[in-house]
Amino acid sequence: MKKTILLLIVVITTASLHAQTVLTSYVAANTHPLTRIDSISSFDEFSPIGKAIGDARIVFLGEQDHGDAAAFIAKTQLINYLHREKGFDVIAFESDFFAGTNGYETVAANAPAFAKYYRANIFQYWTLCDACTGLFTQLIPGSFNSAHPFIIAGFDSQMYLRYSTQQLAKAIDSVCRANNFAITGQEAAYKELLNAISLLTNSLTTAAQKPDFYSNTAAALTNLKTIFTEKLGNASQWPLLIENLISLCHQMRLVNKDFTASCNYRDAQMATNLKWLCKEKFAGKKIIVWAANYHVAKIERGLLKKSNDGFSPMAASFIKDTALNKETYVIGFTSYDGVAGRIGTKSFNIDAPEKNGFENWVNNTYDYAFTDFTAFNNQHPEFNTPFALKSSVKAAGVHQSAEAQWNKIFDGLFFIRHMYNCKIKY
Repeated sequence: MKKTILLLIVVITTASLHAQTVLTSYVAANTHPLTRIDSISSFDEFSPIGKAIGDARIVFLGEQDHGDAAAFIAKTQLINYLHREKGFDVIAFESDFFAGTNGYETVAANAPAFAKYYRANIFQYWTLCDACTGLFTQLIPGSFNSAHPFIIAGFDSQMYLRYSTQQLAKAIDSVCRANNFAITGQEAAYKELLNAISLLTNSLTTAAQKPDFYSNTAAALTNLKTIFTEKLGNASQWPLLIENLISLCHQMRLVNKDFTASCNYRDAQMATNLKWLCKEKFAGKKIIVWAANYHVAKIERGLLKKSNDGFSPMAASFIKDTALNKETYVIGFTSYDGVAGRIGTKSFNIDAPEKNGFENWVNNTYDYAFTDFTAFNNQHPEFNTPFALKSSVKAAGVHQSAEAQWNKIFDGLFFIRHMYNCKIKY
């Protein structure tokens, strides 16, 4: 019996090593070096990325953490390339859905107005980072007088940046009164609801509420969403904005009780928001999605070697829409060594990669590189062997190796050998 078990272990191990050799050989032969990411005189070296993206209309750009300056510079150049060479003009940030989308459209669609707008209405992980200076002060505003200006949007259900704080409750009130909704006649209850919306559009007051506030407000908002849907229709953004406030209530209600469920509320709502942007607001337009690796990971059941503890990232929900899945290409980011840490937090040395992990399969002379997995997956549809990569597989934990079927979680990987973190841009 022991001999049989040992033989079985040897067979399984040998098969696994053989399968991984197929992938390591592919990575060695099909990883394309990039000479630099801070400036580009020619987009020729980006052509392998463009070829991998093909006719995709939606490109997700991840990042290991929200302080990864080297990744931000690389993403800025990718956005420049996608805009100039492949016709992408919408940038959707993991940031306030109302402030990022409606706020931009209302007050920021020219260079002087955008300069005043962006710091307060896109999350400061990026707007205060020196590595994003080129994106926010040159690339985006520089396009406004061109034939193809950039369009900015947000898709995060956490709607508490300046434009939302100042305008969302007022805007909802205006719609209710303009349509003579009966709820406006219930003066005390209606005033209480508008006040609750105001509290939810400020990060400090949102976090300070007691559990009953979230439950009671979610119930009142659910009734309001029903009214909006019946009167304005599902395609309207207004029921969706109310749905975001409901989702935020559930996220906050659970954040200290069930962190996994809290995160899943947010990611599910972000997926819904992004679907609306892609199918309604910007139907037919080419869209770049800027978010964390975790949110853009197509994690589905069975792709992780170990359980992901029930976390369900945004992209996992987004790609359930078959039509959108066919139009989407996801680029994850990884790095070999260096320093990380977000604006306002202490920097730290990132973990070394696993000896037999993806980062050590990349040619050690490459400082930056790109690997497309779609060609490999088409050639080896049966491949299901997990391998190590430094990325997040759950909402907490960054720059850490984990084993998963990363070739199916990301369509392509952007490799950075030496990571460094953001410095505050004054």
